[in-house]
Amino acid sequence: METNSFYRRLGNNAQPIMEAAVGASGYFSSPADHLDPNLFNGDHLIPDVRTWLLGTLYKFWDTRYNAPGQWSEVWLAGSGASYQWAADRGNGDLDVLVGVDFSSFGWYNPDYAGMTSREIADLFDEELKAELWPETATTKIGDRAYEVTYYVNPDSRDIRNINPYAAYSLTKDEWTVHPPDLPANPRDEYPQEFKEAAARDTAEAHRLVTSYNSLANEMHISPQGGGHWITLGSQLKTIVAQAAQLFDDIHLGRRAAFGPGGSGYGDFANYRWQSAKETGTVEGLRSIKDIQVATHNQVESDTWGQPISDAQFALRNAALWRSR
Repeated sequence: METNSFYRRLGNNAQPIMEAAVGASGYFSSPADHLDPNLFNGDHLIPDVRTWLLGTLYKFWDTRYNAPGQWSEVWLAGSGASYQWAADRGNGDLDVLVGVDFSSFGWYNPDYAGMTSREIADLFDEELKAELWPETATTKIGDRAYEVTYYVNPDSRDIRNINPYAAYSLTKDEWTVHPPDLPANPRDEYPQEFKEAAARDTAEAHRLVTSYNSLANEMHISPQGGGHWITLGSQLKTIVAQAAQLFDDIHLGRRAAFGPGGSGYGDFANYRWQSAKETGTVEGLRSIKDIQVATHNQVESDTWGQPISDAQFALRNAALWRSR
């Protein structure tokens, strides 16, 4: 019965997915000869832009934590702060990265003393994503709309530790990492084996999405509970798990590029992610991953009355509860 319940939820959630013919990434685009004029006046960030980016974060944090300006440094980073700003990045995204001095944070916020830096960073990011991102998802700056996202990386008290492509310190109003000069065709910077590996990801994602659509469609027209329906449910569960795993490998693997031992923007893990964005691979796999998560949450709610928290979430909340 539990298996049938899972397949029923999965079958209902598994709507057909259209593969994108092309995605969006500025990673491979030809650079401009100047920085984004909506953000920069020559080489210097426009003061009103800096004030808004900083003020938006600290207004959010001031209601939750003590003295955020004393334990954080804030950077504008990524393609939006580079010479590739004019490319179609999908949503004109601006990445705002925050480095935290966790010892100082604990001194000003003793209720969190029992938590690790990773747990605190995860808490920050969950709050920012759930509560601040919706407010900054469509922000008009100059003549363009931007999706502004704020992140905290536990290893980025000094942002140079994560090998950023470009990083302008909003806190200090100066470049920490100036964007590099690039050739007209940035693809020339990367070896053939990067391209071949990314092509394999694209082919595997196409196989998974095609199989998923075929199984989902057949499952919808098959009588529920029958032997053939159960077989289809089992096969669909396997395909969904494979697609979710490939998405996680590509998405979470990117962290290696911007961590200890990674080589940052030019690292294969980042190339792989950017290539998957450009080909539309990311969106197809993400859609299937979302279906897997929704199905598990529904089945857990059916069984236990609510979704079961993952171990990391539970441990963090336990540490916070003990501290308080």
